[in-house]
Amino acid sequence: MTLLHSSDWHLGKSLFAKSLLEDQRAALDELTIIIESERPDVILLSGDLYDRSVPPEDAVKMLDQFLAKAILELKVPVVLIPGNHDSNTRVGVGAELLRASGLHVFATPESILNPLRLNASGITTSIYGIPYLEPSEWSFHFGKPLKTHEDALVAILESLEPLRADDRAAGRRSVLLLHAYVTGGEPSESERPLSIGGSDLVSSELLSDFDYVALGHLHRPQKVSSERIRYPGSLFPYSQSEAAQNKGAVIAKLGAKKEDDLFHFRAFEKTRRLHVVRGTLDELTTATPESAPPGGPRPDDYIIAILTDESLPFEAFRRLNKVYSGLLHVARDVNWSRSAAEKADLESRSLKRDLSDRDVLAMFMTNVAQNEVSGEDREWLLQELEAFTKLESSEAP
Repeated sequence: MTLLHSSDWHLGKSLFAKSLLEDQRAALDELTIIIESERPDVILLSGDLYDRSVPPEDAVKMLDQFLAKAILELKVPVVLIPGNHDSNTRVGVGAELLRASGLHVFATPESILNPLRLNASGITTSIYGIPYLEPSEWSFHFGKPLKTHEDALVAILESLEPLRADDRAAGRRSVLLLHAYVTGGEPSESERPLSIGGSDLVSSELLSDFDYVALGHLHRPQKVSSERIRYPGSLFPYSQSEAAQNKGAVIAKLGAKKEDDLFHFRAFEKTRRLHVVRGTLDELTTATPESAPPGGPRPDDYIIAILTDESLPFEAFRRLNKVYSGLLHVARDVNWSRSAAEKADLESRSLKRDLSDRDVLAMFMTNVAQNEVSGEDREWLLQELEAFTKLESSEAP
């Protein structure tokens, strides 16, 4: 049985105010080509289909078109769950009606007890989906206090145990869709935190009994603790930390026994990538994408330029845009560290304690004027400062 696993599409997202809808459409077109090539028995979508709970109209149409293509034309059923960016209610509209057509949506707490039983190539599999909900929502559903996402997952898996026991007795394979931050996963800059203080983490050990766990949330393609627990990564690069990453989908093949199972990542080949280029403005404007080393930017890739000049050069974006047509953002390379900043702040405060108001004003004027202030102007400013200080003292209670 062949499973195709994708996640974190974030349809409708922008990057540095640039709409990515057309790039997302191109990525979905390439995903469709992979589906036609691999001919999976089911498609698994593990949440964050949209970038926000009320998605733009074009994003809704794009998802609808993909699902219609996959289910109605290619005859591949789709199983999906909402993620933390999605609205469970909106994603789950018509779930019962759509199930008969081949779209299986797990969007409510009650839906977790209705797995999809799929039979293909002589393999029978139970596919479970856990929609993303806050621990408080699961707490209300189960009628007991659940403080963390792991508390909620433990309660969910306990409720599924009778069904899981029936699967084991019947010799069925088991698959789980889950949108979560699993311990051991490596995050990127573009994921929205699920909670504060580490209460969003769930242990991978809780998932070890499933034959395949189709994760969503983290945008970097990766395995977590085993071949069977995977994030396919996001549909498209959505942050600087995802630059030069491969994007694509996971193909999982389940046999009659675990030792027959196979897993691999199928990367997109044509979809635009995101690259970070670094150097002085002169260095970057004399380089060309065509001369980039293997794995470097292609002419149409998106670019974030990090300049190492001492100050941001005049019209840097316009000048770089002549070289990189896909330029999204220009920034300076700042070597900042918290300890260095705190040390500088303490030194600054100490220095200010030793300076008079007259000294501070004189330094300020010199910095603003970018040259030495004349003696006449300096004397006038100091007189104004003294007059202001006297007035402020006289008005003080």
